[in-house]
Amino acid sequence: MNRVVAGVVGLTVGVAVLVGCSDDKGEPAPSPAAGQSQVSTSGSTEVKVGGSDLPGLDLNSVTCVKQGGKINVASAAINGQAGLAVVMSDANPPAVESLGLTVDGNALAVTNTMGAKVGSAEVKVDGSTYTITGEASGADIKNPMAGMINKPFSITVTCN
Repeated sequence: MNRVVAGVVGLTVGVAVLVGCSDDKGEPAPSPAAGQSQVSTSGSTEVKVGGSDLPGLDLNSVTCVKQGGKINVASAAINGQAGLAVVMSDANPPAVESLGLTVDGNALAVTNTMGAKVGSAEVKVDGSTYTITGEASGADIKNPMAGMINKPFSITVTCN
């Protein structure tokens, strides 16, 4: 059972990072005036795991992209590992489809797809500021058989 859970968590983190960090083959993103995508890196961004700032995360690298009915929040890598990746529906209210982050060598995730539910997340919107809170679950990358790890998180990002 632990192998299945570790596999699902690893797959979820990988998918979230790929979707959240994809750059559409290097082509420039359409301007917000085109109505196809909106990219935001401004505003106050905060990412906390277990009540503390996510170690190694450069808050200036966190971006928010609205495109194709999705809201993607992503960051640069942390110490050579996946940083932060969130995929939400651009609905009212938005819902987290997948979330992946790496904390102290642990791959943590939230997902409710492919018949598997891992972790939990809730989104609150105040204007263009999104606050995502919940509990991410995962496994130690170096020892995935050690059992599940659960950590509370809070992410606040502005997405114009």
